[in-house]
Amino acid sequence: MNLEDIRAGKLKHLAGADLEDEDLSQTDLSRTVLSGANLVGSNLSGACLAGARLEGSNLLGSNLSGSDLRATLLGANLMQADLTEADLRGANLRGANLMQANLARSSLAGAFLSGANLTGGNLQGADLRGADLRGANLSSANLQGANLNQVDLQGAILNQTNLEEADLRDANLAGATLAEANLLCAELVGANLKGTNLVNACLTGTILDQQQL
Repeated sequence: MNLEDIRAGKLKHLAGADLEDEDLSQTDLSRTVLSGANLVGSNLSGACLAGARLEGSNLLGSNLSGSDLRATLLGANLMQADLTEADLRGANLRGANLMQANLARSSLAGAFLSGANLTGGNLQGADLRGADLRGANLSSANLQGANLNQVDLQGAILNQTNLEEADLRDANLAGATLAEANLLCAELVGANLKGTNLVNACLTGTILDQQQL
């Protein structure tokens, strides 16, 4: 496989391709088909993957920092990947494995993350406004200062999650589990807390509506 042709944007059908540990930083891979591709340990920092198809791809430990990843990542493996400041607005990450991934300051507004595994992930300062996180697992994740305004976390697992100073206004937390979660100074005005499990959660300084108490 000719990497120069890939970097030049001449190859757009790379389903199942073996690109492990390859340097594709700053490459234009927009609308490229990478379904089922092996991208373990690859360098895709600053790459443009807008409109790309990466469903079922393996991006374990890859570097996607600063990349445009407004793509289809259904069921993709992004475990321990670096997604710092990546653009994932509206991305399809349903069922994706983002365990221990670094998503600090990333843009995930309107992204689809239902059923995704974000256990132990770093989402500090991330923008998740209006994202779909129904049934997602965010146990032990760091969401300090994250924007979760109007996010759908129905049935999600957030045990021991750090939500300090997070913006959860108008969020849907119905049936979610936040046992031992840190909600120090978090804002939950207008949030749906019907059936939410807050056992041993830290609510010091948490901003709530009177009717939520």
